Amino acid sequence: MTTNTQFHLGRYASNWFHKSPRRMLQALSYYKFAAHLIGQDKRVLDVGCNEGICTWLFAKKCGFALGVDFDEEAIAAAKANFQGSCIDFKVADVLKTRIEGVWDAVVSFDVIEHIMPENVSAFMEGIISYLTPNGISVIGTPSEVSQQFASAFARKGHVNIYSPQRLEEEMSRYFEHVFLFSVNDEVVHTGFSKLAHYLIVVGSQPKKQFLQI
Repeated sequence: MTTNTQFHLGRYASNWFHKSPRRMLQALSYYKFAAHLIGQDKRVLDVGCNEGICTWLFAKKCGFALGVDFDEEAIAAAKANFQGSCIDFKVADVLKTRIEGVWDAVVSFDVIEHIMPENVSAFMEGIISYLTPNGISVIGTPSEVSQQFASAFARKGHVNIYSPQRLEEEMSRYFEHVFLFSVNDEVVHTGFSKLAHYLIVVGSQPKKQFLQI
């Protein structure tokens, strides 16, 4: 896998670095955590990849990564910066478009809070349908308690916020084994989830009724 010698941040990543570099560092820490969980020689589907900076971590660590997002501008930036046999990007809305292939892991950070509650079942069932019988899914989302500190703009887009208990229960509908992690700043831990500003839930062994293979 190669990257262009010239690396040009797109509009979204540039905004992160200029206005909130902490936000970029936090996102990278979430993806690093997920990449280590998934392991090597794996196929990873990154749902809601934005400009692909974090998708690149999966490609480097895990083997192959496909990043999908419905934002054409973001995918154009991703394709301009990252090319090679280990990484690819696609414009797609996973609620409307079927992604080809079978995947060892499906990862989705900062997406589910933007999905209307009535569409969450379709989103989750779609994720699981991509997985191998031994596949895992990693989902990250801001916690309920974090919203009191979020900007008005961020809260407006967050239409589906989870408490730790609700997120764990959601994942348990689709996976035999579920593990909930708390995040504060860049630290992922198993501490008191009710004070976490971010939540990461891992599901393993998809329930058979949701598998497509």
